[in-house]
Amino acid sequence: MPNDATPVWFIADASAGLAAALAEAVLDAGQRAFLAAREPERLRSLVERHPGRAEAVALDVLDGAAVDGALRDAEARFGRIDVLAASAQQRYFGAVEEGDEAALRAVFEENVFAPVNLARRVLPGMRARRAGHIVLLARGAAHLPAGDGFCHAARSALEALAEALFHEVERFGIGVTLVDPGPGDDGRATPARAAGAAIADYADLAGRQSASGAPVDATRAAQAILRAVAGGRGPLRLVLGRAALQRAYDRLRILKVGFDAWAELAASADPDLPEAAPSRTPRAARGRARTGAPA
Repeated sequence: MPNDATPVWFIADASAGLAAALAEAVLDAGQRAFLAAREPERLRSLVERHPGRAEAVALDVLDGAAVDGALRDAEARFGRIDVLAASAQQRYFGAVEEGDEAALRAVFEENVFAPVNLARRVLPGMRARRAGHIVLLARGAAHLPAGDGFCHAARSALEALAEALFHEVERFGIGVTLVDPGPGDDGRATPARAAGAAIADYADLAGRQSASGAPVDATRAAQAILRAVAGGRGPLRLVLGRAALQRAYDRLRILKVGFDAWAELAASADPDLPEAAPSRTPRAARGRARTGAPA
């Protein structure tokens, strides 16, 4: 049996996308992993290559009772969960007006509620041990959010929750990392869902998604995540790939340009401040005080 100090990972949706590459990297590094997936048979060979350190179970991350059961099984099998890795799998391309409410809810269920609820369920054990790490594998953001509004909204929600969680649990020795895997996928993620009723005026948006950039190398990305987790409680945001990093810088630059352009109007909303009361110190005395001149 592995030494009790060997980290234990719980990896959800471990048969697809970056989570699958992460599962392989964790086990190849000699660590332990409880792998959950809707199709666990796809993980059979990986488990067989790492006897005693890996176990795979069927899990629909949208089923709360099943999630509770899987987490209990993981703790019973390995004693604890040191690192949780949860991923956003759902995709939905199309203009906001083209989509439908059911699709929007489905995207948020899969990309926000599922990973956050997993995190909420492992936190009690991590707080008790004053140690742990939560890794949230976000969907790579499109260079321009137009045409990707539903996923962009879900990603923003996950990012905001990750930031709040980071500051809430840092004092307990728990790390939180939101992983931005860059444009595109490694070819194994859940296929995009079809948009709702197509509207001709938005037809040009479809081409933007196909030009989002080359995907990151999943194996190298997984190794980077391992290094980030081994390094401690940070970083809050781990951007992977030069294209993703450039996109992040571009976003910051665009935000700054916009803020600067409207800075005067923004300041105009401040309340009028009361005029400062005149000082009772004579002007000459104030001058001497500033210069250090004798009275």
